[in-house]
Amino acid sequence: MPDMPMKRSTELEAVSRRLWEAFKEGSIEALSNLISRHPDARFILGDEDEWIAGSDDLARFLSERSKTLGIHDLEIDRVEAFAIGDVGWVAGKIIFHRPSGESISFRHTATFAVEDGVWKVVQSHTSSSVPIAQTYGDETAAGLAALVESLTAGSVEEIAEVAGSSGTVTLMFTDIEDSTLLSQQRGDAAWTQDIQTHFDKVSTVVGVNKGTVIKTLGDGSMAAFPTARNAADAAIGIERAVVDDGFRIRIGIHTGEAISVGGDYAGLAVAKAARVTSAAAGGEILVSSTTRELISRFDYTFGTERVAELKGLDGSHDLYPLRWKDTP
Repeated sequence: MPDMPMKRSTELEAVSRRLWEAFKEGSIEALSNLISRHPDARFILGDEDEWIAGSDDLARFLSERSKTLGIHDLEIDRVEAFAIGDVGWVAGKIIFHRPSGESISFRHTATFAVEDGVWKVVQSHTSSSVPIAQTYGDETAAGLAALVESLTAGSVEEIAEVAGSSGTVTLMFTDIEDSTLLSQQRGDAAWTQDIQTHFDKVSTVVGVNKGTVIKTLGDGSMAAFPTARNAADAAIGIERAVVDDGFRIRIGIHTGEAISVGGDYAGLAVAKAARVTSAAAGGEILVSSTTRELISRFDYTFGTERVAELKGLDGSHDLYPLRWKDTP
């Protein structure tokens, strides 16, 4: 069989442009039409935790990212595309413009394959020279890490009490998306009041569901629950309670073994719960595979599994969006 030559593909260039336009508009439908549904598709985004398997949830995640960026206009600075038969690749430089006049530049590479007669992205990598916290206007990973680091012996005792004799505890972290930008827009006094009101709501919902708020720091909170079901109900309750507050909450849940009071509880279970939260989008509840297994027999609805690399933890991890809206 003769070698098939690699050729420049204006068709793939056009498809790539449509992909970025769909991202700018935040259109879940348009993004879904361009993303492979194959379970082995992989998408690597800007943060270290964002190593995601292809699914409809990726389109939803990208839509949320677009809203976070607040894109006013899109400039395709450069795009190159080549194809060999039903496989092709694209490289490009894209500049997003915000209403404030700020511009953000991304470099993007992607592999495409023909599925049902249509070019679909099967692998993609997007990066920026700007730190992820600066790009998205918040410091999610750093904020959650600081929350974990701030745990004291008293915090450990509280967690141990929640775990009880079973030694198993479900941990939940919450974090406000785009908090740095929101605080700047609202002003220090108003934002301080907003955060206090938010934590009051979180504390109320956690308590109703038999949980304990272990710690709050900045705009983030950590709570412990005796069962995974308690945590899931609390997470859904929090999302519904804050839906009209003008900001979006990312929530992560993981179930693990409690470490004794004399030990260092800020270990794998806590770290994983925090990292699961970092991998969530605003308005999303993300649970670990352990938590999902524990609550799967109850009346919950999950989105498509995502596979992610979690910083500081070996291997890849299966994560599941827990639906909380009446209609997805």
